[in-house]
Amino acid sequence: MKTLETFGSLTKEEILKTVDFHIVPNTFVLENLEPYPGYHGKDMPEDKKPDTFFLITQEGYTPEAIFRMAHNIRHMVSYTFDACYARLTIENEVYNSIRIKELNSYEPIEELQRSFIHFDVRFQKTKNIETTALIELKKIFYIEQINEQIFKDIYGVLFYIKIPIEPDIKLFKELTRWVKNNLDNRNFDAALVVVYAKEVYDFIRIYDKNAPTARLEEIRQKYLQAIKAIC
Repeated sequence: MKTLETFGSLTKEEILKTVDFHIVPNTFVLENLEPYPGYHGKDMPEDKKPDTFFLITQEGYTPEAIFRMAHNIRHMVSYTFDACYARLTIENEVYNSIRIKELNSYEPIEELQRSFIHFDVRFQKTKNIETTALIELKKIFYIEQINEQIFKDIYGVLFYIKIPIEPDIKLFKELTRWVKNNLDNRNFDAALVVVYAKEVYDFIRIYDKNAPTARLEEIRQKYLQAIKAIC
C-alpha cells in the first residue's frame, strides 16, 4: 500500500469572518466559522477551539516561500502551527493569504504575524467580512492508501476517494449536489483535491468522522454515478 508525502492543492468553500483581536492593529485576519460545513455530527464539539486563520497579505508569496518562512519561525516561537499558501475569492475579489492551522487559540496570532513581518511579509489593512469564500490551498498532503481507490490522512480523520476526471470547482459542486441528493445519509463534507506525485491523483476529500470503508466506497460509487449522469 502506498504512503504519500507530497504537494498538492485543495479547493473548498467556507464561511469566513474577520478577526479583530489578538492581531497586529489594522491588519486583515480571517477565521473559518465552520471547518467542515457539509458535516453536522453529534460528535462535533459545541465549544470547539479556533480551527483556521487566514493572514491576508498585500502580495502573493509562493508556497515555497511560505513553507520556508514557517520553518524558520517554528524555531523562534514556543508553539506549533502549520502554514501554507491560500488564495481566497470573496465577492469576486481575490486575496492572497497565509493559511494557519493548529494554533488552537487566538493569543499567538499577533506574535505570529510579527514573526512573518520579520521576514518582510506585508499584511493588508483590515476589512469587516462575514461571508462565504472560495478557498484554494497549496499544501503538503500526508496520506496513506486504504485500497486502490481510497486514501486516508495519516494524522487526522480525512479521507480521499479517487475520481477518473479533473473537475473544476463548478463541476465539483454540481457533482456533490447530485451525490447528496441521491444518498440516504448525506452527512459528509467534501472538497476538491489534486495531489502531485509520480502520478497525478484527482480526489474528493471527505470528512465523515469515523466513516468505515464501506461508507466511503458508497460515496465514491455515487460520485462515479454522478459523473456518468452529468458529464
